[in-house]
Amino acid sequence: MNIYEIAEKAGVSTATVSRVLNNSPKVSEKTREKIHKLMKEENYLPSAYARGLSGTPAKTIGILTIDIRDQYFASVIHSLEQELSLFQYNVVLCNTGGEYDDQRNYIELLLQKKVEALILVGSVFKNPQLKGVISQVAEQIPLIIANEKVEGNNIYSLICDEGKGIKDAVLTLHKKGHRDFVYIQAGETYSSKRKVKGFIDAAEEIRELKTDGKILHIGTDLHSARKIAGGILSMKPRPTAVICGEDLTALGIIQEMTKLGYSIPGDFSITGFNNSIYSECSTPPLTTIDSQSSAMGLAAARLTLDILAKRNVPKLNTINTEFIERESTGEI
Repeated sequence: MNIYEIAEKAGVSTATVSRVLNNSPKVSEKTREKIHKLMKEENYLPSAYARGLSGTPAKTIGILTIDIRDQYFASVIHSLEQELSLFQYNVVLCNTGGEYDDQRNYIELLLQKKVEALILVGSVFKNPQLKGVISQVAEQIPLIIANEKVEGNNIYSLICDEGKGIKDAVLTLHKKGHRDFVYIQAGETYSSKRKVKGFIDAAEEIRELKTDGKILHIGTDLHSARKIAGGILSMKPRPTAVICGEDLTALGIIQEMTKLGYSIPGDFSITGFNNSIYSECSTPPLTTIDSQSSAMGLAAARLTLDILAKRNVPKLNTINTEFIERESTGEI
């Protein structure tokens, strides 16, 4: 049953049914009760279109991410959606994958749905291929990008200071006596490159820490992390501190090192990044850097609401990290 049939059966106009759906005060209580009763009897589920028939446009915001399975992205989006829903905004979430054509097509789809703003979650959307598309979107609606800096008119950015988080981890372990470090970079995103820079910045501050041959590149999967353990063991001098750009990377290395008979943190101190569920499930529990994913989502939501309310907001906003020390690191 659709809204037209509900209206006909109730003996009212479709606009009246839509006003009931939108809780408009311009409907008598008797009519409201009659329509509610009829919708319940017919198991009627209102659509966004039906809600919009009253003349009040649906409040909708589009969110794009590359991979909703990623725990960081999922946490950011959950916080985003929860906050936006408090202000009666509907959210349309699109999982784009990494292909440019898919990303562009999803952006076009959301524009067709007349979203009031578009939020991109993840540094992958800084891809130069998307530059023209993003600029075109920003000419029509506000564009907010979470965890990346993109410049342009009507474009607003939020970034996590990931480089400082990695630098803090290195400096903390250096104070604990560690002198030989290795950094494990997972993937080639703009976010992962910022983390590498944090490692290099720490080395420049410490001076005695060398980075040549101390940055190893791997994939983002658990198998790649386990495999790199052999590469770490073959390094000369062998590092005592392993700084990872992802919690999953650290978990894989810990599993393989333990399997080979090494002690964590007795032989190696290992850190991760994101403070994900992996860090708490690890044996031993993983020292990590909290990227404040929930705070990122909340900040993105509030920034979007402020923009739509025509408030003055900064074009660039920064979320700080926090070093979380657990049992996978220790003194040497």
